[in-house]
Amino acid sequence: MTLRVLKFGGTSVGDPDRIRHAASLVAEHQATGAQVIVVVSAQAGETDRLIGLAHLLSSDPDPRELAALLVTGEQASAALFALALGAQGIRSRSYSAWQIGLLAEGASDQARIRTIEARRLRADLKQGFVPVVCGFQGINRRGDYVTLGRGGSDTTAVALAAALEADECQIYTDVDGVYTADPRLIRTARRHEALSYPEMLEFAAGGAKVLERRSVELAGRHRVPLRVLSSVGRPGDRGTHFIEPPPEAVRALCGVALSRNEAEITVLGIPEQPALAAILLGPLSAGGVEIDLIVQNRARDGRVDLGLTVPRPTLDRALALLGEPAGAIGAEGVISTRDIAKLSIVGLGLKSRPELIARLLSTLAAERISVRMMATAEIKVSVTLPDEDGERALVAIHRALEF
Repeated sequence: MTLRVLKFGGTSVGDPDRIRHAASLVAEHQATGAQVIVVVSAQAGETDRLIGLAHLLSSDPDPRELAALLVTGEQASAALFALALGAQGIRSRSYSAWQIGLLAEGASDQARIRTIEARRLRADLKQGFVPVVCGFQGINRRGDYVTLGRGGSDTTAVALAAALEADECQIYTDVDGVYTADPRLIRTARRHEALSYPEMLEFAAGGAKVLERRSVELAGRHRVPLRVLSSVGRPGDRGTHFIEPPPEAVRALCGVALSRNEAEITVLGIPEQPALAAILLGPLSAGGVEIDLIVQNRARDGRVDLGLTVPRPTLDRALALLGEPAGAIGAEGVISTRDIAKLSIVGLGLKSRPELIARLLSTLAAERISVRMMATAEIKVSVTLPDEDGERALVAIHRALEF
């Protein structure tokens, strides 16, 4: 029998009418004879509301208690969704992370899923129930709640699909697939019928908000059939599905992505000696701070500057973690800029098309947009620039590269 994992994001469960509609989509899947597991996010805006409440009571909320607070958003969504399914005659049970043994390790706000005890879910499926699972949350070895970071419900859904060997994982969101750029900002953006896992991984890392980056990593590693669909789309919509790139794939570009959630740190005047950069970056990794771009300039007078980008919400943590090791190795100082945007162009054939990189830089120059950092990889080129110029840069690059 076909098994599908369906994930509904915050907009898709944003109010009772949308929950009822999402429940009707589950009923359509069941009508084809498929077994279904549902994963839900908190209702749109609920996580931000809870964070705001926490900060009204504490300027520096304890991570354990903040995680315990935030997971209640998903628990409310799961219970409401199960009630909506019941009202449509579908037997259902809601589950939090501890009830299905979803173990995760790491920082309380950026944990990674390690194992899932799927026994209760398998039993429900066998008895004809639709399990509704809370996304975004896990339990650590101490039995405390942890969260998987923004977009973590995508990761929950893919992890469940991998653990249960589902036939497909479908991510329902407020757009009908993955586009060459954010269609809410660029009307001429085109939807992709299919993307490779590597393309989508770099697209997500570049700031595309359709799928969370770690969920794409997980899907690619476990070969989970993955599809993005609109929760308000028309019957028969196929969305965007993800495939292994065929050997003959030569598509130079698949899109341009903008992330406005970046911050930049520069460690000034590091003595040019082996392993000093590792001494600096080790505490960030141990502290759960994700590092994206890293740029080191050429030595001058025996010293170098090391620049890196981190997610904006983790900037204060990153600066605190860097302070002691930077002083210990004799760095001249640490400076930071919070309002940074990152623009990335992605494509399997990018490495063999240097003229596209030249066009990227010349277009930004023509728009009088300054590039602060630049990094290239096999299928992605990223630049950082002032946040206030981010959307203007996105529009200009999408037009110049003729998507």
